[in-house]
Amino acid sequence: MYKKNQFTKLFSKIYNSTPDIIATAPGRAEIIGNHTDYNSGYALSAAISRNTIALIKKRNDKKIRVYSTGYSKTPSEFMLDNMQKGEHADWLNYIKGVLLEVQKLGKISGMDILIDSDVPSSGGVSSSAAIELALSTAVLTLFKIKLGDVQKAQMCQRAENGELIGIPCGFLDQASSGLTKKNHLLFLDFKADGDMPVSQIKQIPIDLSKHGATFVVIVDKDVKRNLGTSGYPARRAQCERSVPILANILQKKVDSLRDVTVSEFESCKAKLDELDKEMRMRVEHIVYENQRVLDSISAIENGEIERFGELLTEAGKSALELYELDAETPELTKLVTSGREIEGVLGIRNMGGGFSAIALALVKKDKMDSFKKTLNGFYGPGLEYLPFEPMDGAGVV
Repeated sequence: MYKKNQFTKLFSKIYNSTPDIIATAPGRAEIIGNHTDYNSGYALSAAISRNTIALIKKRNDKKIRVYSTGYSKTPSEFMLDNMQKGEHADWLNYIKGVLLEVQKLGKISGMDILIDSDVPSSGGVSSSAAIELALSTAVLTLFKIKLGDVQKAQMCQRAENGELIGIPCGFLDQASSGLTKKNHLLFLDFKADGDMPVSQIKQIPIDLSKHGATFVVIVDKDVKRNLGTSGYPARRAQCERSVPILANILQKKVDSLRDVTVSEFESCKAKLDELDKEMRMRVEHIVYENQRVLDSISAIENGEIERFGELLTEAGKSALELYELDAETPELTKLVTSGREIEGVLGIRNMGGGFSAIALALVKKDKMDSFKKTLNGFYGPGLEYLPFEPMDGAGVV
């Protein structure tokens, strides 16, 4: 939890003034629903108990001064009417990208900004979305620009996809940082609805403490993400290519893989396998993964925490064996398979896009210390652990 006075004092030391507004936004964890977003499927996510904080004071000119405790020695400066992309994935691009989008919605002036974060930048928990949501929440509130929470998350996604940042992230990151609630999982239905990237958003209550359990993200920060030749674009293309083929085999309208049920897939599995075994594997993962998300909601609502854990483990096996997200990254397989064998683990799966060593586990709280010790023994040194329970999304302090 952030100590408000601590950062107010730091802001005063840097800028010789006090902030007008303070906002925070959390990092996020993908709980289940892996690579389902671009297949118009389902996903569950949560905010983790790591946050980015943005403190802002309005200026009377067009100058932006930004100080980051993680990246700055002195404040960086640029002008609102002359925001250029920095070199080498400059962290300032995230600030500029958000401000560029906000300016399209209403008039703003210059600002003094302080950014601090304990969201790991290499942990697959979307530190970028946390920066975007914390900053946008503060700026929109300060300048009294009205924007709904979903639209704010969309705006931040546009900022990250845009020319100043240029990262083609999906909606999950910003939605999870902006829309989540404490002790709830966020359900997203990625079937687009007009201008909306999702057609359903629901809050699913979950009380992990009742079951003596907690989530934990496990990261080997030394393993650099490597999409390689079998990465994200290839898998996405395989899924897209399968859609007209499935429509022809099933003799029904198929707009995306979310339109194919498990029983329908099983009826044409052999034919798909003959046409293209690798494509069949990708389709099988997505079709069953969508069902696992829905089954997870039922398990949570019925208090079946062990069943929920089993679904997480099944999702992890599918992602590795059918979607092959460990391609050129054997560390991911080692991490997930080692975790399956440890006492107190209710479920474990890869987390995120893959091709890196990041996992999500559901672990009994009283076994957390022994879990870490045993996994370190199986895997080796260098793992970072981020235990969390679902937290609130972005808001003003």
